[in-house]
Amino acid sequence: MRNALMVTLLMVGVLLSGNLRLDEPILTGSPDGLLQYDDGTSWWLTWTGTYRGVWFNVEDFGMFYPTSIYESEMWFYHYGYPYVWDASAFYCEIYSGDQSGPGTELDHTSATATHNAPVIIDHSPTVFVDSDFWVIENTEMSSGGWPSNLGDNTPNSTNHSFYSEDFETWEPWVIQGPGANDYFIRCFNFYALDRATWGSIKTLF
Repeated sequence: MRNALMVTLLMVGVLLSGNLRLDEPILTGSPDGLLQYDDGTSWWLTWTGTYRGVWFNVEDFGMFYPTSIYESEMWFYHYGYPYVWDASAFYCEIYSGDQSGPGTELDHTSATATHNAPVIIDHSPTVFVDSDFWVIENTEMSSGGWPSNLGDNTPNSTNHSFYSEDFETWEPWVIQGPGANDYFIRCFNFYALDRATWGSIKTLF
C-alpha cells in the first residue's frame, strides 16, 4: 500500500512539473549528418519552461570548428485532453554559448509543430557556429509551454538539455537523475563524420 502511494505521489509530482510519461516508447530515426544527444527512443513529453534548448559541443561528435548548421529537427507529441496545445507555432533559435547558457542569437526562425513527426527547420542562410552553441525551442506564442517536446529516458553523463522561464536561469531537464535526460532537439551539419550517435554512447554510462 505504501509503495503504491509513493508511486502515485511521484507521478503526480511529475505531472505538476510539466512532464508526462508516454504509454509506450516511440522510436525515431537518425539520418546522416544529424547531431543528437538523445538515444533515439522517446519515453516522455514535456512542456516545462517557456524555453527548452540543447547545448551542443561539436567536439563530442569528432568535428572541427567553426562549422555550419543548415537545419534543425525537433519532435513533438500532442497527448490530448487535458494537455491540449494552445499553440502549435513556435520559434526555433540558434545561439552561441557554452553550458552556462545561451549567448548571442545567430538565427530566429518560426515553425509549426506536428504530432509525433520530425519538424525540420531550415536555417537559410546556413548558420556558422564555434565549438559550443544552443538550439532552442521558444514557446512565447503559447500560454503554457506548448507545443510539448519528446524526450528520452536515458540520463546523460553531461547535462545537455535545459529549460528556462526567463531566459536567464537554465535548469537541466532531469527526470530520474542525477543527470539530465535529452530532448529530441537535433541539428544537421554537412561535415558530420561517420560516428556512433551520442545516444548510443551515453547508454554505456
